[in-house]
Amino acid sequence: MKLPVLLATLAAALTLAACEKTTVNNPPVVETPTPAAVPVPVPGPAGPAGAPGTPGAPGEPGKPGDTLIVVPDAKPADAPPPPAR
Repeated sequence: MKLPVLLATLAAALTLAACEKTTVNNPPVVETPTPAAVPVPVPGPAGPAGAPGTPGAPGEPGKPGDTLIVVPDAKPADAPPPPAR
């Protein structure tokens, strides 16, 4: 009776010792360098105003009286309301 218990204990110890032990290896922290300050061009003070330009060509006269105004019909009182959006 002692031998089977001893063999079972030994087998259990070897089985558990042979299991893969997982280890957690965290990746190393990668520190990104801070980007260097890039000089940005800034506009300087405004210069003196330039000479005025030449006047443009005269426009054409308008056409008299062929404007048409279309007035839509009034809605009937019993029309259903518009659908909700």
